[in-house]
Amino acid sequence: MSNKQKVNTEQYLVIKNLNNYMKSHNLPITLDKGGICHALSTLYIKYVLDGKEKEFEELLAYIAQKIPIPGKQYLDEKLFILIEKIIALQVSNDHSTRNKYTQSNSHEQLDVKGKNLQSIFKVGLQTSHENWAKIMQDIDLQANEVMRVSTLEHTIAIARDENGTYKVYDPNNTRVCQKFDDASQMTKWLSKNAFNFSLLPFGSKTLDMNIDVISTESPIARRFPDKNKLFDDYLTPSQRELTNNKGGGLHFAMTFDDAEAVEYILKDKKFNRGEFVHTALCGIARDSENALAILINNRDKKEHLGDLQAILLHAISSGKYRCMQKLLEIEEVKAFYHDYIKDHPTKMLRMAFSGMNEQSIDKVFNDFITHYDSANNLTKTAVSTLIDISISKKNPVAITILAGKINYFDKKITDHAQRLTFIKQAIEHNDPLMVRTLIKNLNLSSDELNCLNIGVSMVNKYNVEIFTTLKEKGFQFSPQADDLIERKQQQSIGVVKSIGLALTRFSEFLTQQNKIKVDHDKIKQNFTLFKERNSTLRNEGIGPAEPGKSMVPG
Repeated sequence: MSNKQKVNTEQYLVIKNLNNYMKSHNLPITLDKGGICHALSTLYIKYVLDGKEKEFEELLAYIAQKIPIPGKQYLDEKLFILIEKIIALQVSNDHSTRNKYTQSNSHEQLDVKGKNLQSIFKVGLQTSHENWAKIMQDIDLQANEVMRVSTLEHTIAIARDENGTYKVYDPNNTRVCQKFDDASQMTKWLSKNAFNFSLLPFGSKTLDMNIDVISTESPIARRFPDKNKLFDDYLTPSQRELTNNKGGGLHFAMTFDDAEAVEYILKDKKFNRGEFVHTALCGIARDSENALAILINNRDKKEHLGDLQAILLHAISSGKYRCMQKLLEIEEVKAFYHDYIKDHPTKMLRMAFSGMNEQSIDKVFNDFITHYDSANNLTKTAVSTLIDISISKKNPVAITILAGKINYFDKKITDHAQRLTFIKQAIEHNDPLMVRTLIKNLNLSSDELNCLNIGVSMVNKYNVEIFTTLKEKGFQFSPQADDLIERKQQQSIGVVKSIGLALTRFSEFLTQQNKIKVDHDKIKQNFTLFKERNSTLRNEGIGPAEPGKSMVPG
């Protein structure tokens, strides 16, 4: 890459070009602004630890500005690896539970040469940039470590080169790396630029941030600053409280699952009920099981029992499986949970399906079966409701779980109009995977499918994979609709075959982008994760017994 050529790798350009590419191929996937800085910063960490920082910079520059890469061997393969991981790491609040990761632990799904990335030291504080400079110096970041630095609004990454120079990757910056000779210069820049959301010319007096040192190596031989000493020196009384618009001690500890910090901060602290619930919900929002465990161990066991019951239901309905499991370790909460399933089974299942987490759904279903012998006892109304929730949440995995628990699932819903309504809803949600999953698990015949009314306007509006699936299953399109499907297929990668297969390679797309007209109205709904595409093809699992009469209360 020429040093004379100005390179702008700002995340806005990366998002715009990736989304245009996916839309031009009729893929129902859209990168979101929320969480993209976290995804890019975490990927930067992986590339640095793998000794491929230059490759990361070149690929990002290529995506953002079509900057040519010397020796384009395996370019598209490298681009697809990068793009797939960006999507997988974009764990915004609405989708984090589907991927079973949150922003505090998303790095755990990455590895370098077979070694998983792991957090080896973390601390969150609100203090001056001068104090942060001293903390950074004491941490003394090593060559096999990279630091992920987060506020409540933004995430960046920090590494050091062989000369000890600090390198800051800020996805919002036009340059991949901003370099600093010492920690004092760097933290001053962070205060004035990267984390200066007020746009004050001289920055904020304090830096409110959480740092997480990530490596592939064990921290056993590594000496980090004493966290208790850091809290003794820098934790102000206000940081022991939870404030919505400020990070600092307790807020960061619950958000980023720092059990050590929670234990220090809650030492000798007494909560009123409101404070306890507010703090617990902060941890559940990020599925911070370790921080939550410390909090509930410090509770007033009698006073907060009712609160824990409500918190458990919230964890289930928001899909926070790790926190759900942690709460169920408390005998009184576990007893409440099982009583709730016995008294309100369909309500509990609705909550689990609303949370979208397949582990939570599976557990609640298994516990339901324990109490009621068989999932076949669910009423048709209850099954229909769970299907409706799954369609609205664009969660085909939930349908597969449901079908696997109920014998003769395809005969549970016998009303043909209702069966077709499910397909109509999936089409209206522009969800090819859901259409495929429903047809398979409801065993919809070609005669049933041909009762649908699908014209040219509908084929033009929605993802072509929906209509490819319908055609495979025997739906008869008009000649005009058939012709449109064939023309759209020529552009489409295909949802199920999306990874690693592109009729228009990404590198070619970028160089020809000005010649390609993109219809931005074609795809409005989004899947943020490619991984779901294969989950829906799981085999059905339950044996041949006939469904029994419903014996389940509402």
